Amino acid sequence: PAVDIFETGDEIIVKAEIPGLAKDQVHVEVENGVLTLHGERKFEREVKEENYHRVERTYGAFHRSFALPGTVDAEKVKAEMKDGILEVRLGKREQAKPKQITVAVK
Repeated sequence: PAVDIFETGDEIIVKAEIPGLAKDQVHVEVENGVLTLHGERKFEREVKEENYHRVERTYGAFHRSFALPGTVDAEKVKAEMKDGILEVRLGKREQAKPKQITVAVK
């Protein structure tokens, strides 16, 4: 699936297009600094195979892996699906977040 990856001050966000899949058909894993998305879209025959004129939708298993920066906290991972988009939010470790310092004026 096509994927967008971007970063905010608090987290890294991954969005993957996986229309037509139920949440139990998609698996998200974070292990040893690698985010892995995998699942399978099974071909469901609605009519006899010989009656199809064209089959363009993709079917089968998918597997995508992405190396994560050391700033990601593997305990702060959330995933949700909405409207065919899987969104994975990977929280950053506290020391990796930008800090604001107030400057005293004398």
